[in-house]
Amino acid sequence: METSLAFTIIAGALTLLGLFKFLAPKKFNENAMGELHQEAINPAAAIRAALGGVVLTVALIAFMSRDLGQAEANTILCAIGTGLVTTITFVLLNKVRGFATEIPVPPLVLLGTLSIIAFTSISDDTSTVSSELQPEIVSPDVYRVLFEDENIKVIEVEHEPGESDDFHGHHPMTWYAVQGGTLEMTAEDGSVNVVEIKTGQIGRPLQGQVHKAKNVGDTKFKAILFEEK
Repeated sequence: METSLAFTIIAGALTLLGLFKFLAPKKFNENAMGELHQEAINPAAAIRAALGGVVLTVALIAFMSRDLGQAEANTILCAIGTGLVTTITFVLLNKVRGFATEIPVPPLVLLGTLSIIAFTSISDDTSTVSSELQPEIVSPDVYRVLFEDENIKVIEVEHEPGESDDFHGHHPMTWYAVQGGTLEMTAEDGSVNVVEIKTGQIGRPLQGQVHKAKNVGDTKFKAILFEEK
């Protein structure tokens, strides 16, 4: 499953759950715990409403993570999945420790399903790039390998004014601008984005994107790429 879809599903489900806890905490407690002592109804509702706020917070994190790159999305998905499994474990331990007489099955099924979605959406597809799309192969006049071993590849990039490379991809990498400039970045889907890069700037772009770059400035652009393997 694509990470964007996974985040959308997780955010939607947790939003509904969080709103139910926040807007109808007494009803939620009644469904989960049965009839409470009169003096415990309001304190229990206050705690349940606060828990609803926590669930809504996680939903918001998931919603705002929909457009992250694969590496960043993997980290958030792993954190959400681990958090959901931890929550399920603590709920089950309540019965083992004698704090609850019954296990709330529907919420646990929901949380379990969301944790499966989170973990199965984690992908390492961006860790490799086919040889046909490596920049030094498709555009050897722009990219030059300075060093390479089994762990890292260091590439020098030089774009003369008006010069463009061909569509290519990268291993996960960090770049350093030796001489800044203005680049026109074109994605594989045809979308274009112009970026201003300053001398000395360091960046870590979204991974797994096939793109090409053109120097639309008046001076040479030069950078060093540190690609992980």
